[in-house]
Amino acid sequence: MPLSLQMGTDGRTILLGCEPTLRLFAGFDLQRHRRFTTGSPSVQIDRERLRQAETEGLSFHRKSNDEIAVGIRPDMFMAYAMNAEVLHRYGREASVLRLLNQAVRETPPPQQLEVLSTERQRVVSEVSRLSRAADFRQRVLFAYGSRCAVTRVQLRLVDAAHILPVGAPGSSDHVANGIALSPTYHRAFDAGLIYLDDEYRMCLNNGQINALDRVNLVGGVEFFRAPLEQPIFLPPDPQQRPRVEFIRRANRFRHI
Repeated sequence: MPLSLQMGTDGRTILLGCEPTLRLFAGFDLQRHRRFTTGSPSVQIDRERLRQAETEGLSFHRKSNDEIAVGIRPDMFMAYAMNAEVLHRYGREASVLRLLNQAVRETPPPQQLEVLSTERQRVVSEVSRLSRAADFRQRVLFAYGSRCAVTRVQLRLVDAAHILPVGAPGSSDHVANGIALSPTYHRAFDAGLIYLDDEYRMCLNNGQINALDRVNLVGGVEFFRAPLEQPIFLPPDPQQRPRVEFIRRANRFRHI
């Protein structure tokens, strides 16, 4: 029996399929599927092509009906949901589809983007940015066993932090410019309240603590300090450990 989809008026409506054994989603163009029959091949995607999303986060595939289907890894679900309409709309264009598939692996050169309209450039650039962030997070958490380098806690409460911040000259998405931190220590690290030294010790920034003390905001500092001032938990692979050059440049960038 044909199904009719109801479009949301105060939110976002997306059409998804799920491959439970692979734990992957497939996103379909809602504008092409207002009405369809259960089990229709028009809302299916080749399983092997879907698997590209396992490594790339998002994968884009042109189907025989000229629709663009999108493979989605769970950590990229919100990225897809927020951009689904424009991804399906512009992905039909050969030049954009080629750049989208390139963007999930590497940042497209500026000269390739310049031939696109501003909106199409934004879509490709956003996919590239989100893919870089997701890939960086996966690689850093894998290197640290999803364990906070300071507290050793796992519990799926761990972030991947850049040592030399994104946007700072010379910053990189290399795992050696990353460190796994629980959210509180991640915020403290980004704010310069704590910093990493050349001996891989996470240290308290006494200058900031003194400034907080002057405005009576130093409560809990002893509890916060307890796991600090000692070597952090490091990845077993030396190639994945923080690079000293990134540490030094980060401390200069944060004026530590």
